[in-house]
Amino acid sequence: MTKTFIAEIIEGQPVTSYFLAKQLQVRQRRSGEPYVTLVLSDRTGDLPAVMWEGVDESVRGLSEGDILKVQAVLGSYHGEPQLTVTRARKATPDEVSADDYLPRTERDPVALAADLDATVEAMGDPHLKRLLQELLTDPATRGAFTAAPAAKAIHHAVLGGLLEHTVSVVGLCRLLADYYPAVNRDLLLAAAMLHDLGKVKELTWDRVFDYTDAGRLLGHITLGALMVEERIRAIPDFPPELANSLLHCILSHHGELEWGSPKRPKTLEAIVLHYAENLDGKVNSFLGFAQRC
Repeated sequence: MTKTFIAEIIEGQPVTSYFLAKQLQVRQRRSGEPYVTLVLSDRTGDLPAVMWEGVDESVRGLSEGDILKVQAVLGSYHGEPQLTVTRARKATPDEVSADDYLPRTERDPVALAADLDATVEAMGDPHLKRLLQELLTDPATRGAFTAAPAAKAIHHAVLGGLLEHTVSVVGLCRLLADYYPAVNRDLLLAAAMLHDLGKVKELTWDRVFDYTDAGRLLGHITLGALMVEERIRAIPDFPPELANSLLHCILSHHGELEWGSPKRPKTLEAIVLHYAENLDGKVNSFLGFAQRC
């Protein structure tokens, strides 16, 4: 069966297709009869949905994160699009392709990763170069780094979004290092490449974008600093001052304590990284909002 994507659904026309249940709740009407509210999703967007009839035990057994085969009609509720579902069941693995349900960066991940590799190769500081080579060539870390979103929502919330965001921040920092000669270029670019590394442990991206337990308890800034500090300790004679400067950039890149930074930026490289990272996130959020309008 050919999948109909959310962006292709026409108001008033019946649709039978497969969607990810991003949210699903069984509720009760005043009469005591059950009904189901859902947010159905695929890589083209989300739609709220409601199922008024046929809420039997099989429907009650459905869960958030399931991919469902649904029959529905698109209408509206309070002026907003809403699907009315008449039948729903859990899809079998052979009926669906995982690529249909999570948005993916439109940029080529191979080219993005090659951009980072070239930046590492051009680095003059031998300690930072070795650190980056060891972190970014580790198969598990590299695989997660190229696949992960940069956020659960807000900016770069797509598969490959972390890589896309990182390459963009590196590019901005390269421009700013050219403009401000006082900046330690290698330190700034290394910090730009590693500032969000902890998101590979903060987030999950199997069926939905969500937080891991470690992500909820520690957050990506702390997780990233721990990952980098652990690898630094394995490199003989890594300069302590350089280590502190790099870790400070990672720990302060959100800029303010109330924005989640354990420290505020206190070095030139940390200040530049914060504003570059913040700018890229804001621009991506704006462009995403503009596309939805």
